[in-house]
Amino acid sequence: MKKTKIKRALLSVYDKTGIVDFARVLSDEFGVEIISTGGTATLLKDNHIPVTLVEEVTGFPEMMDGRVKTLHPKIHAAILADRDNPEHMRQLEAQGIEPIDMVVVNLYPFEKTIADPDCTFEQAIEMIDIGGPCMLRAAAKNHKHVLVSCDDSYDDVLHFLRATNDPADPMTAEDLRERGAMNAFRRTAKYDAAVTEWLSRREDETPQSYRALFLFGPEVLRYGENPHQTAEQRTHDDREFSEAGLSQAVDENEGELSFNNFVDGNAALELCKELVRSIQSKPLDTADGSQTTHGKHICVFIKHTNACGAGMADDPVEAYRQAYLGDPNAAMGGVLACSFAVDAAFAEAVMDTYARWGKAAGAGGFFAEVWIAPGFDEDAIELIRTKKGWGQRVRLLSVGDMTVPPNAHELEYKSITSGMLMQTRDLVGLNEEDWKIVTKRKPTKAELADLRLAWLICKHTKSNAITVCKDQRLIGNGAGQMSRVMSCRIATWLAKENGHKERLGGAAAASDAFFPFRDGPEILIEAGISAIIQPGGSKRDEDTTEACDERGVAMIFTGTRHFKH
Repeated sequence: MKKTKIKRALLSVYDKTGIVDFARVLSDEFGVEIISTGGTATLLKDNHIPVTLVEEVTGFPEMMDGRVKTLHPKIHAAILADRDNPEHMRQLEAQGIEPIDMVVVNLYPFEKTIADPDCTFEQAIEMIDIGGPCMLRAAAKNHKHVLVSCDDSYDDVLHFLRATNDPADPMTAEDLRERGAMNAFRRTAKYDAAVTEWLSRREDETPQSYRALFLFGPEVLRYGENPHQTAEQRTHDDREFSEAGLSQAVDENEGELSFNNFVDGNAALELCKELVRSIQSKPLDTADGSQTTHGKHICVFIKHTNACGAGMADDPVEAYRQAYLGDPNAAMGGVLACSFAVDAAFAEAVMDTYARWGKAAGAGGFFAEVWIAPGFDEDAIELIRTKKGWGQRVRLLSVGDMTVPPNAHELEYKSITSGMLMQTRDLVGLNEEDWKIVTKRKPTKAELADLRLAWLICKHTKSNAITVCKDQRLIGNGAGQMSRVMSCRIATWLAKENGHKERLGGAAAASDAFFPFRDGPEILIEAGISAIIQPGGSKRDEDTTEACDERGVAMIFTGTRHFKH
């Protein structure tokens, strides 16, 4: 039997998967004395594994239905004693306490318990583990001398024990101990966050999530916004929700995403999800008077977090063509998001973008940095990868179902020097029950369809934002300007520049905040726009309304602002 410094191990687990085999090896192969509690001890004894009960160590029985059993100096002093400190060791000896060299604990399944809609307050409270986190934190603090495991890393522990005397083995005691400590503190942090969030929900219905404060990782990225900046990605535990997100995306080509890929990719995904959830099933009147719905397929292009293309159509290729031709030059090097799984036929159309549409539109070329979709079938991936040029470089991200409702408890963060800002997510979409037509003319049903699309795209565009749409496609987007008037000019100029001059007649425009003067609407009206949607709330709303009435333009006040900084 190989010599090992692990002489006594405390095993106390709720999930007992694999614990019997692990304990048997500790006992039989390494001669480790096993200390255990409750159900774990009973299971080990039933499998003929020698066990010392915790009450035999403490001289004190379990109390209060197991609430108090390991919370005792003879347990925690045995874990926390610094073996390099003679005074610590003298005190252990004086009290007749033997050190504990390994702690293996997993916690009561609090998160799983509260996920049950029928879970009562009393059931949830009883699933808040106290002794487990205390032992994990104690062992993690003293990880120089105590090996700690809070997950199913039994094989790693046994590998380490068997390789202790092998100088060629890459795993060192320090590596395993530090990793175990990190995992223990990570687990207790997530656990405490889950309890805190659960209690906060009971206290207040306001959406909030303390769990999101605890970020895990990191995944080191190639660099930050610029090559001279370092960057990493961290994620938070989101097992309760299955909303599509880049942190959980499957990278079909296992390549590296840059910081900017993540930022732009998230912007594309969020807009695509918003359109899928809010607008796809809305009624839409056709030219012959019949009624259908908005296009079943949605494609969006994002460049520097702003939409430069968006299209909706029953045919996926047509939806893509509309999105691409919104601004072909801006689409080059952008992020593409599709609301549907990508098959080979659609992949071929995208890969042939420049030959099919781009050259005729005057674009200088085409490639996509990132391509996001619910999924990619194997034939599509093969076609993309074998195409010459950018197909071998594009990042293909499968994000799953885009129709899953958003996690209202997740917070958004923005970094400022020496601090961080947090806010709840902007999840107000088409709150049409609050919309108010303030002009003499009502929008037609076709205009209303375009107003909806423009309003949602505008929401996802950097302020000051003006978005122009026609026939279920984006034709001009003025983003991030210091003056709303300038955003109006840019949006209409881009529409003309990209071949949409004729479409401006009868188009719809959205503004993310109110117009302070009538000059902005007048620029839009002069360009041919016939319907406008905006929050309202300016002291000069009457002037803006009057400007629209003078030209027979319809206007809606939503009562909701969508600044995006």
